[in-house]
Amino acid sequence: MSRGKKTKTKIRLGVNIDHAATLRQVRGGTTAYPDLLAMAKLSVKGGAEQITIHLREDRRHIQDADVKLLTRERPALINLEMAATPEMVRKALKYKPDWVCFVPEKRAELTTEGGLNVHKMRAVLAPMVERLQRIGIEISMFIEPSIEQVEASYELGAEAVEFHTGHWVLLKGAAREREWKRLVAAASAAHDLGLRVHAGHGLDLKTTRDIKKLPFLEEVNIGHSLICYALEWGLQESVAKMARVLRS
Repeated sequence: MSRGKKTKTKIRLGVNIDHAATLRQVRGGTTAYPDLLAMAKLSVKGGAEQITIHLREDRRHIQDADVKLLTRERPALINLEMAATPEMVRKALKYKPDWVCFVPEKRAELTTEGGLNVHKMRAVLAPMVERLQRIGIEISMFIEPSIEQVEASYELGAEAVEFHTGHWVLLKGAAREREWKRLVAAASAAHDLGLRVHAGHGLDLKTTRDIKKLPFLEEVNIGHSLICYALEWGLQESVAKMARVLRS
C-alpha cells in the first residue's frame, strides 16, 4: 500500500460517536436509544466524512454489535480505534473498517490519557499492522507529538499518525506554545516521511479553529464536544458548525 506524499486539499472531519453510546449504556444496555446508525447518518448530513468508534476492552460504550452494524451499513468511512490486542485485531479482521487507529488503553482511565508508545511496542504492533493491511485496512497510530514516535510509526508501515491534542488544549501561555511547537515539528516530520497527519482529542469549536493551522493536517476526529453541543443544537447542526470551522 503506497504511502506517497499526498496533496493537501481539505481537512477531513471524523465524528466520534462513542459518547452517544455512553448515554445508551448508562442504563446497563437496557435501552436501544440513542440509535448509533441514526447518529452516524445525522453526522454525515452535517458534513462528517468519517465515523470514528472506539471498541474498548471493557465495552463501556461501543459494543460489538455497533461495529458490526456500522461497518455493514457504512454511512461514511469507518475508523475503528482499538487497543493493540489479539482480540481487537480479530474484531477488525472480522468487520473490516476502512481505518484502524491503534490507541493506548487502561481500564481505570476516564478517557484516553496520552499517546501510544509505538517505539516500545514495535514487536507487538508489527504483525498486527501487517495482518490488517493485508486485507486493505489502513493504519493510523495515535501518538504524542514526538519525532521518535513518528519515526517508529513510519518504520511499522502505518499510513498515518494521529497526534494526541488533549494536553495542548488544556495548556496555557508558554506551556501551550511549547506544545504547539512540538506538534508542528512532529507534523513536519510525518509529512516528510510520507505519513498523513491527523489530530484529535479534546477539540471543540474554539480549539479546532487553532488546530486547523497545523501544517499538513488532513484529518481531525472530534467526539465529546459534538455530543455535548448536540444537547443544545442537535447533532446535525453541531457537526455542520464544526465543518464550517474547518472550511473557513
